[in-house]
Amino acid sequence: MDLKSSFLRHLTAIAVIILVAGVYFFPEIQGKKLLSHDEVSSVAAAKEVKNYEEKGETILWTSRLFSGMPAFQVAYSVKTNLLQIFFKTHQILPKNIWLFVSLMLGFYISLSLLGYKMEISLIGAIAFGLSTWFMISIEAGHTTKLLAISLIAPLISSIVIFYKGKWLIGGILTSLFLSLAIMANHLQIVYYAMFMVLILVIAKLIDAFREKKISFFLKRTIILIGFAILGISPNTTLIWTTYDFGKETIRGGKSELTPLQETNQTTGLDIDYAMQYSYGKAESINLLIPGFAASGAKISDKSATYDFLKSKGVPKAQILDYLKGIPAYYGEPPVNPGPSYFGAAIIFLFLLLFFIYKGSFKWVLLAIVILSIMAAWGRHFLIFNEFLFNHLPFYNKFRTPSMWLSIGMIATVMGAMIALKSIFNKEYDLSKIKKSLFYTGGILGGFVIFIYLFKSSITDFSGPYDEQLAQNGINLDYLIEDRISMLTSDILRTLFILGLMFGTVWLVVFNKLKNLKLAYFVFAIIIIGDLWSVDKRFLNEADFTKVKSYEKSIVASPASQEILKDTEVNYRVFNTTVSSFNDNNTSYFHQSIGGYSAVKLMRYQEVIERHLSKGNMNVFNMLNAKYFITGQPQQEVAQLNPSALGSVWFVNNIDWAKNADDEIAKITDFNPKETVIIDERFKNYVGDFNLNSSDNSGQINLSSFHPDNMVYTSKSATSKFAVFSEIWYKGNVDWKAYIDGQETEFTRVNYLLRGLKVPAGDHKIEFKFYPKSHYIGSKITLVSSALILLLLASIVAAILMNKSLPGLKYDE
Repeated sequence: MDLKSSFLRHLTAIAVIILVAGVYFFPEIQGKKLLSHDEVSSVAAAKEVKNYEEKGETILWTSRLFSGMPAFQVAYSVKTNLLQIFFKTHQILPKNIWLFVSLMLGFYISLSLLGYKMEISLIGAIAFGLSTWFMISIEAGHTTKLLAISLIAPLISSIVIFYKGKWLIGGILTSLFLSLAIMANHLQIVYYAMFMVLILVIAKLIDAFREKKISFFLKRTIILIGFAILGISPNTTLIWTTYDFGKETIRGGKSELTPLQETNQTTGLDIDYAMQYSYGKAESINLLIPGFAASGAKISDKSATYDFLKSKGVPKAQILDYLKGIPAYYGEPPVNPGPSYFGAAIIFLFLLLFFIYKGSFKWVLLAIVILSIMAAWGRHFLIFNEFLFNHLPFYNKFRTPSMWLSIGMIATVMGAMIALKSIFNKEYDLSKIKKSLFYTGGILGGFVIFIYLFKSSITDFSGPYDEQLAQNGINLDYLIEDRISMLTSDILRTLFILGLMFGTVWLVVFNKLKNLKLAYFVFAIIIIGDLWSVDKRFLNEADFTKVKSYEKSIVASPASQEILKDTEVNYRVFNTTVSSFNDNNTSYFHQSIGGYSAVKLMRYQEVIERHLSKGNMNVFNMLNAKYFITGQPQQEVAQLNPSALGSVWFVNNIDWAKNADDEIAKITDFNPKETVIIDERFKNYVGDFNLNSSDNSGQINLSSFHPDNMVYTSKSATSKFAVFSEIWYKGNVDWKAYIDGQETEFTRVNYLLRGLKVPAGDHKIEFKFYPKSHYIGSKITLVSSALILLLLASIVAAILMNKSLPGLKYDE
């Protein structure tokens, strides 16, 4: 096939992918949006960063969340990374259409790299994008996760063709896709993907042993490592800032408090917290039968529960509204928003692979699927997962083990497409194909029938919230009847899909269906229709809302509007009418004491748990909580706190704490306006500095506010000690203090804030945020991303000019 013809076919495939995404997400074309909590929360958290971007500035610290924190994992992009050009397509397509296209396009590229026909590549791409777990993630607004996942399949295929002999183009594409996957900024997905790479490399090593080509394998692997390092390099800034920041957060920070040191890991998440969102063992049946556990399902008006409520005389409208709040779910809590349905048709082809395909790659895919399922079980399979958690580097930084299933989806769909390719290319033993089909159909059909016959032995259909439902007047017998009915319906549905696949494969392999284009179309209808119909249960037109933008959906309450009239540039707000430490909407309008972030500072979390959550006004005052929003939702009231201490103040007394435990305990009951609490470890900083407790003269004020550069003026007849209502983070390293332009040391005070010795006289004091990880890393990022683009352009030019370069063709 010539280049022009190949180009046109790929262009056609891309058009089909965009069309499929447009049909599924047609409401988005109409201007509607999915107002997911995470999406809206992300927009709210990034508001301050965006405000400065509109002025042409980049800020690295945001004052809007948790009284101030780095913006690295809130709203951060590295402008010097030239590879960002590949993500600019999000400016062309609506948000969720773009995400869906990214998932499908990534998989299409993956299969195309492996040499698959356009028809199979398209079927595989659309099937992968329609994996139910991805659709649920789109609805939830998990953008970075999905973007990272979309790049894993082409990364794996690049490594495959690298080892097959296309080492130059495979290596460059490995650099590109690895770099883009890390750029997506969901390192958990990339981390899990490295297990796929490891399994693949081990398989290649085994092949090398068998073929006695160890030396050749090692040389090629060393070259691959070089390309991998090149792929990582454009993300130096992102990785460096994440690593530095992580050491101070709940994800990777080490607490100084003795109780936490004794009971928890020294770094990383608590295992109970990390394993919270684990996939149930029995619940994994819904990979094949979507209705098992009724994850995300709703009770309909054709249910026994509906009939029961109707018999009680409850009006229909009231029943329908009530049913929305009744969970059909009977799996392991917390409730999963929907099943991780792989597709019965896809699983049929994946299993058939092991009977008809002779290559060893199928064992790589099987190992990946098994690993992903066992790891997804999390707390339900601790003998395995606790070992990984305690012994693998960085593993304890991540939560939500069920996310592992995304890796299994990649392997399953890839294996299914290998089987489909084998069917159409007749790459199977004709004498064994009938037996292979019966084995596949028998195993899957038998399993589904087993679930039907023994479903009540596998689960009692009791949900985690049934006791509460019973207290609210729901007859659990009818609810359980509905759950059984829903499962039975999906069991029959699954058997029907498996039967269709069995019949279609039979017709193709025995030449009963000779028109190959029609055969491709039939397979596409079964595979895509299977997934599409299940996806529509969880993400459909009803989930979209007519709104101009995510920003427009965040509306200031009358209380917020009242507070915004305050012209002071630096004060904080605490909103008691919401879940204060799981809410970013307040941060859209104000500098908030609360917020939501999966990587909040460890030190701040400790103060939340011991003081802020208990209403300690001393701590609220030192954090400059000038306003409290109180009352009921929709009836909020702004209350002025006259005791808020402002941006900075002088203190007259020092209370020395023995250690971190003593320091955080002392802020329970003290007067922050008069007294500062300092850990004895910092006595050298204070030295012979003496405070005159009777001298209340002197002034210090904030003169200029900028999140990365705070400027103050002071005037006093004697030396003073100032407390700044700004969060301590990497003091004297990333945050630096200057008095009259000269860098000076400052210290941590009140467990959370910054303290500074101020000499007598008139002075200009500055705090500047200058993280080396960003500024030095950005230079490395620029050079390495430019190198990848240069190499990629060279390969494209060589192909267009039909140049024969080593590493562009498969090994003989």
